[in-house]
Amino acid sequence: MPLATNGSAQDFQQWSEVDLTASWGKVDFLVPLLARTDTGLPNPQLAATGITADVPLLWSLTLTTGYLYADLPQRSDQVHIPLVALTKSFRFGPVKIADRNRFEKLFGYPGKPSRYRNRIMADLPLGANDRWHIFAGDEIFFNLSAGNWNQNRFQAGGGAKLNRRLSLDIYYLQRNATGGAHSTHVLGTTLKVALKPRR
Repeated sequence: MPLATNGSAQDFQQWSEVDLTASWGKVDFLVPLLARTDTGLPNPQLAATGITADVPLLWSLTLTTGYLYADLPQRSDQVHIPLVALTKSFRFGPVKIADRNRFEKLFGYPGKPSRYRNRIMADLPLGANDRWHIFAGDEIFFNLSAGNWNQNRFQAGGGAKLNRRLSLDIYYLQRNATGGAHSTHVLGTTLKVALKPRR
């Protein structure tokens, strides 16, 4: 999800996400359900959902379009986020690498900023049938409205396929923002639920 909550006094957060996935033909749909809480501030910091669709293209490219809604109850902001992204995937030996370029508009957020986000993620499958994996990535944010780079997120973690329908990832993320804000340290979990797993 795209939003950063006020990090000036934040130190440690939990990001919990449940992703519902389904496919229709070659198109993959995702409905994220996300909550962010902070150990030292009123909660929740953020609650969000929406829907995105991934369409495979030629040359290992994937086009993503979608809409997300985020509620920031501590700021009384309700944000509507249309987005589009293009991802290039390739392999370096057994490592899967994805370079995602995402554009989004934050309606309802102060200033209604437009943002560009570039994320490079490396994923290494492990174990029989690639049941386990480890991953690491870095994402940078460019505020197109203000004309500056204003955020960086590094994450690393791992996960496993629990069965044909469920998989669980656990990761650490560090968010650094400009403007003198303290770094935010995050323990994140993502549970993916395939409503109808591919055969």
